Amino acid sequence: MAADGLRLEGCSPTPLSSYLKALGTLRIISSAINSAFGKAADASARGWWQDERLHLRTSLGRDDLLSFFLKDYAPSPVIAPWNGGSGFYPEDNRDGFGPLSSPEVATRFALFSEALRIATETLGSFGLPLPVPDAEPDEARKPRTSKQARLRGAVKKELVAALRGSLPPAALPWLDAALVLTADGLRFPPLLGTGGNDGRLDFTTGFMQRLVSNGRTPGLFNATTGDPSFVCAGLLENSLFGSPIQDLTDAAVGQFSPGSAGGPNASTGYEGDATVNPWDFVLMLEGAVTFASAATRRHQSNALSRASAPFTVGASGAGWGGVSNEADARAEFWAPIWTRPARFIEVRALFAEGRATSGGRTASDGLDFARALATLGVNRGFSEFQRFGFFQRAGKSYYAAALDRRRAAPSNGAALVADLDRGGWLGRIRRSGRKDNQPAATRNAIKTLEDSLFSLLEPECPPSSVRAAIEAVGRLARLTGDRPSVRETVAPPPLLSRSWLLRADDGSPEFRVAAAIAGIGIPSTNPGRSSGSTGLGTRYWRIPPMAAHLAPLTDGGEGFERSTFFRGWHLRRRRNWSTAENPPTVVWGHGELMRNLVAVLERRIVETSVRGLDDKPFAGASFARLSDVGAFLTADFDDDRCQDLLAGMVWADPVRFRAPEPRAGPSRATLPFAYSALKPIFAPNDQLRRIGAIPTEGAIPVPPNLLASLRAGGGSRDGRAVGRVVRLAFARVRSSGLISAYDSTGSGSGANTWQHGRIGVGIRPDRLAAALLIPVADRGLTSLLRRAYPGALPDSAHLSPEETTNAD
Repeated sequence: MAADGLRLEGCSPTPLSSYLKALGTLRIISSAINSAFGKAADASARGWWQDERLHLRTSLGRDDLLSFFLKDYAPSPVIAPWNGGSGFYPEDNRDGFGPLSSPEVATRFALFSEALRIATETLGSFGLPLPVPDAEPDEARKPRTSKQARLRGAVKKELVAALRGSLPPAALPWLDAALVLTADGLRFPPLLGTGGNDGRLDFTTGFMQRLVSNGRTPGLFNATTGDPSFVCAGLLENSLFGSPIQDLTDAAVGQFSPGSAGGPNASTGYEGDATVNPWDFVLMLEGAVTFASAATRRHQSNALSRASAPFTVGASGAGWGGVSNEADARAEFWAPIWTRPARFIEVRALFAEGRATSGGRTASDGLDFARALATLGVNRGFSEFQRFGFFQRAGKSYYAAALDRRRAAPSNGAALVADLDRGGWLGRIRRSGRKDNQPAATRNAIKTLEDSLFSLLEPECPPSSVRAAIEAVGRLARLTGDRPSVRETVAPPPLLSRSWLLRADDGSPEFRVAAAIAGIGIPSTNPGRSSGSTGLGTRYWRIPPMAAHLAPLTDGGEGFERSTFFRGWHLRRRRNWSTAENPPTVVWGHGELMRNLVAVLERRIVETSVRGLDDKPFAGASFARLSDVGAFLTADFDDDRCQDLLAGMVWADPVRFRAPEPRAGPSRATLPFAYSALKPIFAPNDQLRRIGAIPTEGAIPVPPNLLASLRAGGGSRDGRAVGRVVRLAFARVRSSGLISAYDSTGSGSGANTWQHGRIGVGIRPDRLAAALLIPVADRGLTSLLRRAYPGALPDSAHLSPEETTNAD
């Protein structure tokens, strides 16, 4: 034996048939019951996965291992007398059943034959086979009344109970793996179909045929002598070590190996035959027995079997398909992979636990299982899990498709997903998306969210997935907010922690601009008796959050969003929709970003008087860099990406990033003078006072026609509309005591510059208007004032506490 053990080249984690075959190999050589002589081949054998193959550390060499299976292997009693087509009924195929049920069988089949005899006698004690057996196609096609169905189910339940009390112990692991007897009836773990069959294919019949068939295709062994057939050794080498072979049989393989199941495109020509190495099929079912004890222990309630079977959960389209595909999926099986050499008894014990939990709850579907892996809510002995989905192929048959491989490792994404669980929001929105009456747009948006969450639960928690999830949350919030019927059952998204923005940050202007705008209307510190709570102390925060312009959150009365978004001046962790059908604050449409930003600017000016605010409601908890604003004003800025991010960011706790301006500052090419002249008018008066631009009691109101003039200028770049607006701005700030050297009316020094400089040339007026909503920090505003209004600020202007980061 090599120092690093035997590498079983034929045993890989995929397809499912190969994974189960690997388990079966380790189980059989460790089991005394599976030896014709009652002694395990190597009870201390250890197995592990390495380089996509099963490795064995055993006292057996390659030849010894092959010799054991050829001369000593005693098959487990794999039978299903509760199924039609299992060989127990008159019209069943008995090519394998007949030889094994003979009283003259080889020692290696004695236990199997005994199980068949007892099962046959037990069936006889019921008087006749089960009513309407599956093996009678004509009868099975007839519609059954509910009374017939109940009778058939009751008889099956009684039969299984009788079998458990009469079969030899060696037969019980398979029985417990194939079905589970509960107080509510029989449950079928999806790994073995519906009690050991796949549609009309009974696995147990195939198992017996491959062992000892006396039909057209001979089995691996002679039932009477126990001797291997002339092709048995070659097939075994191919199965375990991947040696070349041509003697594959034409036979159905069922759900376990889609590539071997035949059908269209399975080979050249129009239709391919199902070909399989009989050893693969035999060892595969021997491996499925591994999951017996876990199924027995977990199925002690009336819960669905898929929720209790080891590492088996309901199907979820997250990470692989669409919502519509879930209807064709029976379940998911997450196959554990371990890299530390372990004896079969250790592996079986880990499988017996077979649980995956997240947040104290048992995983119910694929996304839940991914969350469990990200929080180490699974057995610590496993390093990875191979995800399989059981999908309907045609008629009643299924196939197991390999979907994904996921490491069992902690992920920072788990805490992010947990934010969405507040108030059960994530579960409700996912259930809502699976209702038949949901529009396709909503269903697709929920699917997009699930895909992004599945991705961010990876150990690396890629920032791109966090950004995708933020966008998906925003898209869902808009879709649900637009539909009153959905709002009745699904609340707005809960508060997303700052970690969402910190982990999604890519430093791009689109991201920083979206983050800055999303924080508008949210206090960065305790506001005391600021304009946001005028006349009310800190009882209510009255400035509308940016989210109120995208979704119905605004109610009437004091505080406006006090029961939907704010609690005092704090952000609510769980939000509520507005009771008003169409709040006037919702102005964000499905058009372009610029138009929506201007609409928000205009609405917030209206809200100043509606809410009785003392200041312009343009302040926020976040700021953009001037270089980001400069990028926004160029044609290269990605409006769609910024808009998608913004729609999700409004539901998050804002972040002030550590992102100082470049030392050289924004150049004239990236930040137009016209912006420097206009932005101070759209800065909160509190901010202007803080940096010394206006007196303590001073204020600079927004001229009534300023925004309308810019909006009317549209995409024109001739500078005329911008020039008129800048002149209007100079006049307004002059009356408030802020004088620009470039104001030809107030100062002769600027006349020549104004007449010939054509300051607004090349700037889109509508884009300039949209840029005025973007909050900038004190340092940035100071820079703008010193450029457009030189001498207006004291030399002592400096960074204020409002600019300190909260990103720690």
